[in-house]
Amino acid sequence: PARNQVLITGPISSLPWQGTFHVDKGYIYFRNVGNRLLLGGARNIDPEGETTAEFGHSESIQTYLTDFLQQKLLPNSQVSIENWWSGIMGVGPTKRAIVKQISDRISLAVRLGGMGVALGSKIAEEAAILLRPQ
Repeated sequence: PARNQVLITGPISSLPWQGTFHVDKGYIYFRNVGNRLLLGGARNIDPEGETTAEFGHSESIQTYLTDFLQQKLLPNSQVSIENWWSGIMGVGPTKRAIVKQISDRISLAVRLGGMGVALGSKIAEEAAILLRPQ
């Protein structure tokens, strides 16, 4: 198991980018959610502490992500953090997602290698396409 911590900001009037971005070998990711910024990851800051099935937050990672937001992504901006949450991932030796149809009405999209928040919507779209009538 690996815990992942995520924040979402309040609305930002002039978000400078649109899309999904990865930093530090993918350990930090961010993307816009409308006019808000979703930022998460950084479990490489404390790999031992984040190898857990316990939900919650660690001060070191919250501080790291907050500093990254304020110093690297949006310096000189007034940004509020609206919410924090954590999730537990199952990670394995490979990062290649499995997307396949298993019946006429069921497809699956699994094994996102710790990149679910960043890649989930794209992988879900691929799974949905498999269910379209031919």
